[in-house]
Amino acid sequence: MFLSGMLARGRTRVKTDRLASLSRLVRWLPTAVCVSGIFYLSQQSAPLGGAPNEGWAAGAHLLLYAALAALLLRAFASGTSAPTWALALVTFALAVLYGVSDEIHQAFVPGRSASEADIALDAAGAALGIGLTLLLTRLLSTGHDHPGASRNH
Repeated sequence: MFLSGMLARGRTRVKTDRLASLSRLVRWLPTAVCVSGIFYLSQQSAPLGGAPNEGWAAGAHLLLYAALAALLLRAFASGTSAPTWALALVTFALAVLYGVSDEIHQAFVPGRSASEADIALDAAGAALGIGLTLLLTRLLSTGHDHPGASRNH
């Protein structure tokens, strides 16, 4: 009797561990896809067929790093109870560090070069992504804590 109870608890723990692993994979997979996409574009001599102008390239940096930061923040936030400011800070630092590594990588790609301006755009995109994610999260969660609570703002 005692042994069968221990075995049943062991099976439950294994099932819970598998679900936790699957949950982590689902949480981090979009981030991995985004990072892979940025890396793929960075190794191209003419990404996206060559940007028609500098504005297009700047927009691409902002958009890609906003998406990266949003995905990173989402992945971090669903796995911890750390304060939001700490998650945002870690997310920003990691996104900018990835931007730096991306520029170093581009320095070795024929037809590409490293640029401090691109790192600044990556940082701005990361800040934008974090800000929009936090804003959207707040807007979506407003009123959900207290069903039926009135929203007098």
